[in-house]
Amino acid sequence: MTFDGSQKIIGKGAQAEVFLYHGFAYKVYNQSYPAEWIAFEKQQQQAVNKAGLSPVKYYDTDDPHIIRMDLVEGETLEKSALNAPEQGFKLLAKAFRFVHQADASGTTIPPLSATAGLMLSDEEKSQALPAIERLSQKYKSCICHLDMHFLNIMIPNDTELVADKIAYTIIDWMNARVAPPVFDYARTYVIFNEFAKEALDFYKAAVWPDVQALGISEEDFFEAVKVCTVLRSKEK
Repeated sequence: MTFDGSQKIIGKGAQAEVFLYHGFAYKVYNQSYPAEWIAFEKQQQQAVNKAGLSPVKYYDTDDPHIIRMDLVEGETLEKSALNAPEQGFKLLAKAFRFVHQADASGTTIPPLSATAGLMLSDEEKSQALPAIERLSQKYKSCICHLDMHFLNIMIPNDTELVADKIAYTIIDWMNARVAPPVFDYARTYVIFNEFAKEALDFYKAAVWPDVQALGISEEDFFEAVKVCTVLRSKEK
């Protein structure tokens, strides 16, 4: 695929750049990035479309390293949450509930237990996999985003942030897995602990009522945090 020069860069990550081009967003991966991982990302998006979790569709191009995507207008929740942090965390909690209520029957999203060990050493597997198995037996599984934070929630431009009223779109579903929701909440705890420790109390206050309503104990929550810390360390 060749752009005509009118493309505009709107995002950049470690493995890809995102361009606005003729009304669509194009995610252009580094050529060294495995094409099968890109195919998996498209499969993941199709699964969340089917589950009713995201209206954003991905499309093939003639280059396996480029994905054409529906453009999500707006701004990240991070920007608005700076001025209304309480509402930002309320919306984050609402987004978790929305994801976890989705019908996971027949989904192609893989279970966390099937993929968690792929990048781990034997020692790390001995730490993480028994905990995943134990918690998966103890709690009901659902679709989990496993990368839920303020940069992966989009809201309309120039709109007052009121969690109970504002529309939002959750993006970046590559990490999604079927697992007990404790891992979703724990994963975000790990992210805040890494990048914004001062937000941990706000985060816990926002989601803890939902965590408790699911019957998740504090001990199990922090066991899941340990697992997610190990898994996150393999992404760097």
